[in-house]
Amino acid sequence: MRSTNQRWLRCRFCAVFFLVVGLPALLSAADAVPLKYQWKQGQELAYRVEIEVDLEDFSESLIGIEQYRVTEATDDSLSIRCTGRLNSTRKMKHRNGRLVVPRMPRLPHNSPFAGLSGSMAGAFDSHVIVMNRFGEIETIKGSSLLPYLIGQLSQINLIPLSPAGNSAWSEMDKANISVISSDRISLPFRGPNVEKTLGAKKTTEYEITGQNGDLVTIQVKHSYRTVATVEDGPEVELSGTGQIQFDKQQGAVQELKLDYKLVRRSESSTHRIPITITSRQMTVEELAQHQAALAELQKKHEAEMQKRKEAAKFEVPENLDADLTAILKDLSTTDLFQRKAALKKLSEAKPKEKNPEVSRILMRILESKDITVAKDASEALVVWSNKEDVPAMIKLLPEINILAQPNLMQAILQQQTDEGVQAVAGLLKDRVKAHRAGNQLIEYGSGAEEAVLEQLDPDDFLTTVNVMRVLKEIGTEKSLKKIEEVTRNTENRNFRFQAASTVKAIEDRVK
Repeated sequence: MRSTNQRWLRCRFCAVFFLVVGLPALLSAADAVPLKYQWKQGQELAYRVEIEVDLEDFSESLIGIEQYRVTEATDDSLSIRCTGRLNSTRKMKHRNGRLVVPRMPRLPHNSPFAGLSGSMAGAFDSHVIVMNRFGEIETIKGSSLLPYLIGQLSQINLIPLSPAGNSAWSEMDKANISVISSDRISLPFRGPNVEKTLGAKKTTEYEITGQNGDLVTIQVKHSYRTVATVEDGPEVELSGTGQIQFDKQQGAVQELKLDYKLVRRSESSTHRIPITITSRQMTVEELAQHQAALAELQKKHEAEMQKRKEAAKFEVPENLDADLTAILKDLSTTDLFQRKAALKKLSEAKPKEKNPEVSRILMRILESKDITVAKDASEALVVWSNKEDVPAMIKLLPEINILAQPNLMQAILQQQTDEGVQAVAGLLKDRVKAHRAGNQLIEYGSGAEEAVLEQLDPDDFLTTVNVMRVLKEIGTEKSLKKIEEVTRNTENRNFRFQAASTVKAIEDRVK
């Protein structure tokens, strides 16, 4: 979604109601089908939620598991603990035969319709919803706000029902949309830069259209529009229709599907975003498998945390000067601020003689994958590493934290060993690490030329782009000869195009 004034919209309180497909027997409007949430205390339900968003340059999928646990149940009300997370993946599009690469988000989620908190899509801590047996929410503690004005993840499968048992009912509500300036990043301690707030009206209509055994089909029509309008209609409009399959005996949504569009209008343009939401209740067996997988992940997490604790435990080497001894003692504590301060001192040090014990301690910290000090430890490693450390540092390259990657590459390259240069050049084939590796190789200079040339692969477009980017900056006559040789033996048009621009850049620089 784009607009000429580059302003973001975020919904403070968004509620959307969702739907599904079925072929039940038709009911007349006079037929009453009383529905209630029959959940019992201690009961657990889980849903697999999928949201597909079709944007201009790419499509986005938000997929994950939403779970409910009934912590308290009376004849009239339910207290429900909700947890869940949706993981976001993006698929690039081709336009006029050209691959469109979307810009990287500045925030965990960069939807112009994300929540005011700027939180990652679908990621929320456990929170509690108190509602009556007809799905009318009394209180909510916590938030699970999703992007694109979709609403709360925790409420996707909690639709309101008719207390009177009517076959058709509706809801009307008011909401606000805040217009957020995109010229600064929203941070928790200062909040978003709200330029204005737009009032909006929401209407959701429900109608029971059939029943097949205990499964009741509910048709839904949803409309959410700002009061403020432009020439073609509301500034923001969210509308859609779909179906819900509600299990009368269980008293819960079985599955749902909604197809709708999010429309953003300005005086000069109109942008439409098709969105599909589906949700399906998991079986008892599927839930058990999911919980077992979560338990295994928790076990691995605890093992990682223990590994981090062990990395902070080491014997301070003897026969060191008093200042270095004091620094390492601070580093051996579990206090985060003391450790970071100690690593800062190590990175600013100018040792006359590098102690191998210090570099081994730093690499042990990096091996622990402790993200809180990874960057600090890698900066210190640049100062304290030596040639004998190169094999161990190369071993760290595949799994090093993204924050520590550039410094680790620098530490390896500054030792000027063939194996070190080849290891960093090999990362030009890595989709994640290639750009950072390229930057370090460019800074290293023509000494990396031969290792970079070894990565040339005319059949791998992205690797070719990464290699050519480096060669444009460090390539010499040797590169010109190699590129000419490869060009003669390939018909790959993409490679030939990249080769031609690289050759010109090298010739202009070396002349």
